[in-house]
Amino acid sequence: MIRFPSYGDLVVKSISYGDRKLQLLDPNNCVHQVFLNLNLSHTPFRYYYVVKNYTYLNCSTRLPPSFSEVSCLSGPRHHIYTVKSSLVLPESCRPVKTVAIPFSYSPYLADNSFGLGLSWSSPERDEDCEAKGGQCGLQTGCLGFSIKNLNFGDVSDKMLKILLCILTVILVMSIKIHHSKKVDMQLENENLLEVLRC
Repeated sequence: MIRFPSYGDLVVKSISYGDRKLQLLDPNNCVHQVFLNLNLSHTPFRYYYVVKNYTYLNCSTRLPPSFSEVSCLSGPRHHIYTVKSSLVLPESCRPVKTVAIPFSYSPYLADNSFGLGLSWSSPERDEDCEAKGGQCGLQTGCLGFSIKNLNFGDVSDKMLKILLCILTVILVMSIKIHHSKKVDMQLENENLLEVLRC
């Protein structure tokens, strides 16, 4: 899952680091709801495919069959459509929002199998991290998202720090146990000497 502040959680279907492509799915199975609400301007992401301006219309009556109704956004008393922004609006419709998206609605594209393609840029990354022998990953930060090169040296350093921490805890516990046994032994010896003196 990846969280976008302007929309919420989207499921990661696949990541191609070579193509810098992220395929996402909407868990609500309504990619056009994502298109309406997703704001990519404060993230390093952009749509992978070429975008065009489409206007979402909210219509009180159904339009002719030449228009495809966005079923996941429509209800019994309102019908949502995506149309080219240059289209003259029918009288029964009002514009909801114009957005730059990769495609208009089509009933032939199933939302549950369609992947929302995003691409990213990473100006601080001059070479492909996989080519360097590392493992790449998406990392979220307080200002958004970034690509991180997780090379094996980083993993080894982390493992070494964890191992060192565990060994330190074991050493401290051993010293404490040894000291406790030594104190107990001294007390026993003192008690034994007292008994022998009597």
